[in-house]
Amino acid sequence: MMARKALLWVLFALTLASCAVSPVTDESSQFYRLPVGTAVVVNQDLTVPAGNARVFLQRGKVIAKNRLAVYQPHCNFEQRTVSDGTAVIKADAFKVTAVSVGDDLVVQSHAMVYVSLSMNEDRDGASMINRYVRYSLASPRQPQVMYLTCHGGFQMPFQAEYPSLIDIRSALGGLVTIQLP
Repeated sequence: MMARKALLWVLFALTLASCAVSPVTDESSQFYRLPVGTAVVVNQDLTVPAGNARVFLQRGKVIAKNRLAVYQPHCNFEQRTVSDGTAVIKADAFKVTAVSVGDDLVVQSHAMVYVSLSMNEDRDGASMINRYVRYSLASPRQPQVMYLTCHGGFQMPFQAEYPSLIDIRSALGGLVTIQLP
């Protein structure tokens, strides 16, 4: 089992390394990335909820963090400060200045690990993981807006994927338009 996991991680690393050499052009691929210089156009004002620095979008709608379907693709805009309830990301065009990827892990209790072990072939107690792509944003009119982060949704590590551009567009809907350079 461990040898199979190690082989999968090696194959995954090689796949990522090959993506760095030749950019992926298939917008349905989890390895597609918006190029630097892409315009992310917010088509209507987005209110940042009180006590938050992020506003979440899923299925083309603004959604409260506690109502997010975390197993489905979703995106969020992040600003530098926590909102007092009056913060608004105004309709504007933001330029993508950098791209990064990452993973969020869920820490599970022993009871949750036991349940997951009994329901899956994975006997190592792997936690759930959410892969994401973070786009650094810039606008001279709204320097407080830092990122657009899009998540693929929580899955077991061997099933988790980064969101494709198709997933991202679906999460943003008509609220945000992506204009490739």
